[in-house]
Amino acid sequence: MDKISCIVLAGGESKRFGENKAFFNFNGKSFIERAIDTASQISDDIIISVRKEENVKQYVYELKKIAKKKPLLVMADDKSCGFKGPLKGIYTCIKQLKGKSVLIMECDAPLFNFTAASELIKKMEKEKVNAVVPLWSDSTVEPLLACYKIKKTLLILEMLNSYAINLKEYFLFTDSVNISRFLPSVFFYDILEIIKKNPELKIDSFININTGKDFEKYGKNISLFNKQKGLKSVKIRKANRFFDIKNPAGKPSGILANALYYWWIYAKTGNYIYFDRSIDYFIRDAYLYYENNLDFMGAKIIKSMPDPLRIFGAKMDKLN
Repeated sequence: MDKISCIVLAGGESKRFGENKAFFNFNGKSFIERAIDTASQISDDIIISVRKEENVKQYVYELKKIAKKKPLLVMADDKSCGFKGPLKGIYTCIKQLKGKSVLIMECDAPLFNFTAASELIKKMEKEKVNAVVPLWSDSTVEPLLACYKIKKTLLILEMLNSYAINLKEYFLFTDSVNISRFLPSVFFYDILEIIKKNPELKIDSFININTGKDFEKYGKNISLFNKQKGLKSVKIRKANRFFDIKNPAGKPSGILANALYYWWIYAKTGNYIYFDRSIDYFIRDAYLYYENNLDFMGAKIIKSMPDPLRIFGAKMDKLN
């Protein structure tokens, strides 16, 4: 198995939770201590991602109590990059990793453990894909409890960062789920299938905590976790050669590459002819997911698109 690195995301503002989730005590251990315990069983190349430089000293101090055997690297988000939220933390940290693959972990999934992580890592090697992302039965996914090939992921992030800086408010791909959208091959791994293979795991292993009420989900078989539509694990493959803003030679090829290219031209010119072309490609990309019952992924782009002239909406109405 290739060398694995780990990124533990601990930079959330915890506004909905009411306090810093990273250091919230859950059954005798803080969220971040649980994440570090899991990461330490996977790798010795671990980076803790935090939002601001002023947070670094606090985290280093607190983590010394947790990881007494060795210091952990804590990194603040790179202010110069064009991303927001978790993407910013991932992009900042992934460039410093030593492995060929990275396990990305939110610190607010306190029961995500070594067994769950190992299943994702093994599946990525077996399926020979660029990423393995857990999949819920309602088609939502967990891109921040997932495994990625570092080289391919970094190339995608570098490309998207160029677009983010260049497009500014026109940049659509702020959600971390878009890493998997742009990678050439991704295995969306049905969580119920993972649990069936590993009886010691429970649904709780993949639940993240955003509010105090989320604790009510633990140990309950609520409807979210029931099988719907006969949803199963699925592998998505794409072929794209993206237009390079920094070196604008050559043309893009592939559905998503063209969608992004024409969106860039529209953002620069305001010409709705290019908006229309871009939309056609985005819809084709969305339906690749819809055809595989991945409605959540298909809807992500559609919901994020501005559509003042109802061009997008009219096209979708015809298809539906």
